[in-house]
Amino acid sequence: MFIAMNRIMCQPDYVEKFEHMFRTRAGEVDKMPGFISVKTLRPLKEDQPYIIMSFWEERSNFDDWLKSEAFKLGHRRGFDDVAKARAEGRQSPLTSSMEQYEVISE
Repeated sequence: MFIAMNRIMCQPDYVEKFEHMFRTRAGEVDKMPGFISVKTLRPLKEDQPYIIMSFWEERSNFDDWLKSEAFKLGHRRGFDDVAKARAEGRQSPLTSSMEQYEVISE
C-alpha cells in the first residue's frame, strides 16, 4: 500500500472555503484505478497544516492520478484560487508540501 500526504497551510480567511471544497469535492479520485480512500484532517492548532491522506494500492496508481485529466478537474477550484491571487499580486491562499510513504506494517 502507498500513502500520499499533502500538508496544506491555509490563510485564515481561506479556511472556510477550503473546508467547503473538501466537503463538496468532485470525487474524481474515487474513479481512479488503485485508489482506496482519502482522509482530510483538520488541525487542532492554527499554526498546523491540514493533512490530506490518500491511500493507494501501488505508487504507480498515484503517479497515474497526478498525470490525469481527472486530477486537474478535481483540483480546479483550488488551482484557480491560487492563480487568481498570483495574478492580483496577492499572497496565495494556501501552500502545500507532499510526502509519500509505503506501508510496511498494519
